[in-house]
Amino acid sequence: MNTDQKMNTDQLIEKTIHDVFENMYFMFPERTRLSPDIFSFPISCYMAQTQLIKDSQSFDLYGDNNLVNKMAMNFLGEKRAFEHVELIDIFREATNVIIGNYLSAINKPLKVRFNIPSVSTKTILTCEKDQFYDIDQVYIIENYFFRIALTG
Repeated sequence: MNTDQKMNTDQLIEKTIHDVFENMYFMFPERTRLSPDIFSFPISCYMAQTQLIKDSQSFDLYGDNNLVNKMAMNFLGEKRAFEHVELIDIFREATNVIIGNYLSAINKPLKVRFNIPSVSTKTILTCEKDQFYDIDQVYIIENYFFRIALTG
């Protein structure tokens, strides 16, 4: 990815994150310029991974457990304790919408699809630079951690 493509992709992902969180979850993301190398993860978070089919682009999304719970409350309009599987579904759906909106924004042909996101919980204390990402954005959303990273 050349510098111009990277800058354009970075801006489109940021716009997509703002649009999705503001319109679906009534939450207002603030992108932080802190380096992901030194930013502390929450102790536990949800991690979603997906890849474009027949393409090299892959996406990793991380959301603090409390953020995903708040997303569920705002989206479903219910204040209750959500089951683990419900929160996985909420984060998977958020990933679908974010990646789908991003693909629409970059005018990918309709035939371009992505795999169903896999979602798991991850317990980590710091965000290690475990792999190279072409785009790596960190947000604070209502005091909770959110990260989206793109390779390819």
